[in-house]
Amino acid sequence: MSNIVIIGATVSSHAVALRLRERLSNSNITLVSEENYPAYDHLKLADFISGVVSANDIFLCGEDFYAKHKINFLKSKKASILNAEKRLVYFKDRGSINYDLLVVATGQGPVLPDIPGVRKDGVYRLYTLDDVKEFLKRYIAEPVCIVGADVFALKIAEAITEKYKVEVKLLSRRAFDPGLVHKNVEVINDSIQEIIGEGEAQAVKLGNGKAIAISAVLFMDNYKSNIEFLKNTQVAVKDGLVIIDGCMQTTVKNIFACGSITGKDSVVVSMMLADNIVRQAQGEICRTS
Repeated sequence: MSNIVIIGATVSSHAVALRLRERLSNSNITLVSEENYPAYDHLKLADFISGVVSANDIFLCGEDFYAKHKINFLKSKKASILNAEKRLVYFKDRGSINYDLLVVATGQGPVLPDIPGVRKDGVYRLYTLDDVKEFLKRYIAEPVCIVGADVFALKIAEAITEKYKVEVKLLSRRAFDPGLVHKNVEVINDSIQEIIGEGEAQAVKLGNGKAIAISAVLFMDNYKSNIEFLKNTQVAVKDGLVIIDGCMQTTVKNIFACGSITGKDSVVVSMMLADNIVRQAQGEICRTS
């Protein structure tokens, strides 16, 4: 019986876990989440902010779902060290888990830039449900500044202006179709040089020297793979992405990867990964063509 461990409760890893359970009835499957929740669709966080849906509506399933499908679910467990020789993953707080086959699907997240004032109250890294819940605790009466260049940032900007009835300044390195931009969202092609305020964020200074009064700053850009625990291993990484072969195996035997940390983020690709793991668990050879 194979012991399969999946690190990261993303949409991709959730799909992999279900596929593996369908195909490998005798294998032990464990899904490990750094967060305190089951897998959820982070794109729906904008609807949660606007109040269109509740927090429960963004989850792909309830915790009891995993138990019903005989998938071990470990929450609030952050992987900190990987010992590939012993096939052990150590957690940040305490404890470890051993594996026969390991799937890394930890996703990516935005990184706070190294600029003055970035640690002030009112500055947020926004990507997870906990990030959103923390932001929603703040009193919003002035414009909100968002740094982001993707559709997710645009959706969050629209949700915030609808909820709080304030303007949103979206600092983006790309242009958006004007038809997709809410009337109270201003897209500015510039960057933040400094966050100004006495103890908390009250204004941002842009590259052009202009200062804009704000009540909060959300960073949703400069994404980085959550793969720090792979440091000092033989798992190869290039340009921040885990290198995989045609079978989605990393440069270390019995370790696979999927999702945004590979640059191939889709449920279809995740299904291919699951099928490749099934073949290996059954002693077959994965063929790339």
